[in-house]
Amino acid sequence: MPGCDESRSYLVEYYWPGVSEQKLVAAARQIQRAAEDLRGRGHDLRFIGSIFVPIDETVFCLFDGTEADVRSVSEQARVPFERILESLRIGGG
Repeated sequence: MPGCDESRSYLVEYYWPGVSEQKLVAAARQIQRAAEDLRGRGHDLRFIGSIFVPIDETVFCLFDGTEADVRSVSEQARVPFERILESLRIGGG
């Protein structure tokens, strides 16, 4: 993986007034394409998925990779974010 960052999980928060499910689906496609582009260039990055909280007009996206790559994907997809937070996933199935 390029750079010296260790691969981790990151939660990206997007405050998005006026967001709709349709807009989120389109943005998720852009994010997925940007992640695939970086992976194709040798980066170890994976877009896990999105969570939409309509009442707060907020979207959360989860990634595995480095913070630099997560930031790059959001910028390349042209989806402005509020913050990127290192996170830990536990359990599930």
